Amino acid sequence: MKFGKINLAIASLAAVGFSFISHEFAHWIMGELLGYDMVMTLNTGYPKASRWNTMEDYMIVSAVGPIITLITSATIFLLIRFDGSKYWFALLFSCFYLELLSGVLNFRHANDLGRISQYFNIGLFTLSVLFVSIHGWLLYSTILNKKYSHAFVVQTLLWILLFSSIWIMANQKFKIILIS
Repeated sequence: MKFGKINLAIASLAAVGFSFISHEFAHWIMGELLGYDMVMTLNTGYPKASRWNTMEDYMIVSAVGPIITLITSATIFLLIRFDGSKYWFALLFSCFYLELLSGVLNFRHANDLGRISQYFNIGLFTLSVLFVSIHGWLLYSTILNKKYSHAFVVQTLLWILLFSSIWIMANQKFKIILIS
C-alpha cells in the first residue's frame, strides 16, 4: 500500500497530539499521585495552587514527562523494526522533536530536563543533550534501517513542525485546559 501525503499529514497530526498529551498526562498523573490537585493544558501540567510542597516533588513530576516520551520512542522504534509500517515514523519523529524543542527552549526558561539538570548541579543542558541524543539515535537508526527517502523524512519533519507549532500556539493563545 502506498503511503500518501494525506496519510502522512494525518499520521503526523495524530503523532503530535499523542506525544504532547501523553507527555503532559504523565506530569498530571504523577502530580495527582503525589497529592496535588493538578491542571493539564495542551502543553503544561501544574498544581492548581501554583506551588510545590517540596523540590523533590517538582523534580519527580518534571521527570515523568520526558521518561514517558522516551519510553514511547523506544516502543515505536521497536514497532517499526518489527512491523515496518511507515505510519509509526511520525510518532518517533514527534517524540524526538518534542525533546529537542524542549532542550533548546532551556535557553529561554528551564524546562523539564533542564530543571532536573540544574537540581543535580550538572549543567542546564546535560540531561537534555542525553535524552535528545537517545531520541536522535532511535530516529536516525530507523531512517537508515528502513531506508526512508530524504523526501519522506523532510515531509514528516515539516508536518511535525507545522502541527506542533499550531499546538503550542493554541496552548499559549487560548490556554486550553484538558483536565482541571
